[in-house]
Amino acid sequence: MPLFPNRPPHRPPGPRPSQRPQGGSRPPIDPGGSAKSNLMSMFQTDDGKLDFDKITGTGKQVMDLYSQVSPMITKFIKR
Repeated sequence: MPLFPNRPPHRPPGPRPSQRPQGGSRPPIDPGGSAKSNLMSMFQTDDGKLDFDKITGTGKQVMDLYSQVSPMITKFIKR
């Protein structure tokens, strides 16, 4: 007898059909490429130039996230 009889059956790991990427502006990930070149390619325009607006926007998001999370982290570290 199962422990949870009303529980739905287990799904195999992986993205759900509704969560699969539909193709966006990101370049495909090259498993043989270096991490640095892959990271830099995320901030390039279609013609290969650096997109400074995207770089500064991402930097602002990182700083906003840090300012929200850092008080919680310091709370746990001080304990």
